Amino acid sequence: MPHLDEIGRNVVRLRKAQGLTQEQVAFHSNISISRLQDIEYGCKNTTIDTLIRLARALQVDSRIMGVFSMTDRDILSKIQGSFRLKHCINGPLQICENIVQLRKTEKLTQKELAQRSNVSIARLRDIEHRCANVTTDKLFNIADAFGMSLVELSAMSMSEAEIFHLIHRSQNHSRDGGSYRCKTIFLRYTIFCTAWA
Repeated sequence: MPHLDEIGRNVVRLRKAQGLTQEQVAFHSNISISRLQDIEYGCKNTTIDTLIRLARALQVDSRIMGVFSMTDRDILSKIQGSFRLKHCINGPLQICENIVQLRKTEKLTQKELAQRSNVSIARLRDIEHRCANVTTDKLFNIADAFGMSLVELSAMSMSEAEIFHLIHRSQNHSRDGGSYRCKTIFLRYTIFCTAWA
């Protein structure tokens, strides 16, 4: 998860490559069309939960939503040489576990990290307990407090092979025009609405 404008551009790329409208993607990810438009334009007040639902609707892994359009060399430059965690929980909220482990490795209390990152202690606890309703700007602040990018913080417990596997799978999916499932569900929804009209 790098900058949200990059995530927004990737959402547009995936949506268009799959031949989906904003209405279809918004419906399948259970967000409003205006919210999807905000995300596509890089809205800073986006929650992790929203990004996870959006990634599922586009059939990609949410952990690489912002980096799959980067070159392999750019990705390697971001993650090589960065601190690596041994324990790996895998999944879209692994960044929360990465924060806990990094905080403990650096021997910081929650209060110290909260002060460094300009995040309340209560919000930091929510994040560390994998609350999916946290906004991504808080994660940017925490990554900055550790002196790293959000890409580095996200990828700390993933192997390079796993990162590239997820990225290449997403790139291939965006090229093949997939997402038959989204189209089918939207068609069923349209038929249902038409029947009640």
